Amino acid sequence: MAKAAARSEGSALPIVEELHFKSESAFLCLLLNRRIGFIRVIDFRSGALPAKRLFIQNVARREGVEKVILLVEKDEVSSWTRVGFVREGTIPGFYKRSDGHLVGCVIGEKTASVEVSEEGQRTAERTVNAGKKNAREVPDELTMVSASFADDEDVLKVRDEVWRKGQGLSGFDAFGRDAQRCFVEATTKKGRPNYISGEFQDCFGHSLIEVLRAPTDDLDVLALTGGFRFLCDDLKERGIVSAFALAPVDDIGLATAYVAAGFRKTGLLANGIQVPGAKGQHERRDAILWTRKLANPGGEEE
Repeated sequence: MAKAAARSEGSALPIVEELHFKSESAFLCLLLNRRIGFIRVIDFRSGALPAKRLFIQNVARREGVEKVILLVEKDEVSSWTRVGFVREGTIPGFYKRSDGHLVGCVIGEKTASVEVSEEGQRTAERTVNAGKKNAREVPDELTMVSASFADDEDVLKVRDEVWRKGQGLSGFDAFGRDAQRCFVEATTKKGRPNYISGEFQDCFGHSLIEVLRAPTDDLDVLALTGGFRFLCDDLKERGIVSAFALAPVDDIGLATAYVAAGFRKTGLLANGIQVPGAKGQHERRDAILWTRKLANPGGEEE
């Protein structure tokens, strides 16, 4: 298994870097991801003091990062919303026996909280409904799909090539600290392979699911569906309780694959994901939070 970490090629700066802020009343770790312009904050002390927000904001603006998120217990949500974050979703079983509540912030010129627009919410609803409708046509047995574990080094070489072409959706970089990662190659008999990453932490029992590139046709969707099912079965055997993923708000193919693999929408993030854009450049888009409860902490299937 590969440790979930990466470094930029030809640069002294790591793609993923841990930055810390510590005082008498605050202790933060920022996981800065320069590839996708994203920061996850891990807060080791309760209470969202203005000093925490100021440090986060300063780092984000210095690095040109637009999206920041935290995952916290329910009783911490209100303190973070008071300093400008927005409650954007829930991950059932994120802490094994309790849910993780996702709060996010879009760093911009305005200090007011940015939420998903009404049009963005309508787009998400249309995408989810289309995914549910399409998923009904996906068979329980996907005999045309091959899904198997892939070698870390081989997958990362493919990742680098896909990103060089400006087609990458996920960078397979660290989301958590000291996490493990496994890769799955999924393909159909007449399709091209896609790659799925599962980053998991045994101590918490949660896992992040990522896809290298967005599906472009029905064969891609079927391959990802089979890959998600295969990976979730393996994670459940490892004792992982929950799985979650982010996908573009308008990607019906990914919505279909996630629904057909047992996931459901439990959140919506403003500017939550980076997607391939024109001329090989990436752009930010609202994101659907997809989650699946794999098992109860006692070991029974959910």
